[in-house]
Amino acid sequence: MDNRIHREVIGGHLLVIGGAEDKYNERRILKKFLELAGGDKAEILIVPVASDYPEFAADVYVHAFRRLGVANPRVLRATSRQDVVSVDADALLDGVTGVFISGGDQMRLVSILGGTLFAQKLRHLVTETDLVMAGTSAGAAGMSASMIVRGESTPHPQRNSVRLSPGLGFLKNVIIDQHFTERGRISRLITAVSYNPYNLGIGIDENTAIILDKDGTLEVFGAGTVTIVDGSQITFNEIAEVDDNDAFSVCGVQLHILGDGLLYDYFARTTIQPPNEFLLPDIE
Repeated sequence: MDNRIHREVIGGHLLVIGGAEDKYNERRILKKFLELAGGDKAEILIVPVASDYPEFAADVYVHAFRRLGVANPRVLRATSRQDVVSVDADALLDGVTGVFISGGDQMRLVSILGGTLFAQKLRHLVTETDLVMAGTSAGAAGMSASMIVRGESTPHPQRNSVRLSPGLGFLKNVIIDQHFTERGRISRLITAVSYNPYNLGIGIDENTAIILDKDGTLEVFGAGTVTIVDGSQITFNEIAEVDDNDAFSVCGVQLHILGDGLLYDYFARTTIQPPNEFLLPDIE
């Protein structure tokens, strides 16, 4: 059985953040985003439409990126879908090397952006150029073709503990969950994967990111950990047989916990041997 997930070529990198990244002190993740997007030559576009208060969210990131040396970050100024439909997408995206999608509500994000000319042009840049796409919290969840849009942190996998919806589709066959350890979301991610084990579940802690390249390498970057739920080897799954509020059994789930600097091949669904500095010394 071939467990490799669908390869959709990514031109540059995706930087997927679990939320609550440091914006005021070390700002390690934001610095990494700028480094990937071209360093001191980076042209950044902020997309804050997922937020309840998009102007406030835009200001937070404008100030953060200015402190890191970006003179004039651009902003998609939109509070409704009509605003996005009306925007001059070509002008706004011209020369952009990095796009940053803020947090908020992933349903709002997708309902405002999905299917617009702006989203189509952004998708073209993500897949055909070296543009770097970053998203945090809701911006992270919305990157997938199938996203968690609502869900409870239940003590055990439960059929109705999660609700899935189509996302923006920048990342295929992967389901992202954010604020992961902090909000105890392991059960809902296992549930989401059990709905369709072809999807790879990735739970990202706060102030932590994954960097995905076009060759299928996932690198963990940040203060927390990343939890990978791989259902491709599931041998028994009764999620379809239980009532909505009942727990269900599932066997054969593979679980990986990865910290800063560790790598995973998300196409082949295999861990990558850590560099030598991560290995414990031999004990005589």
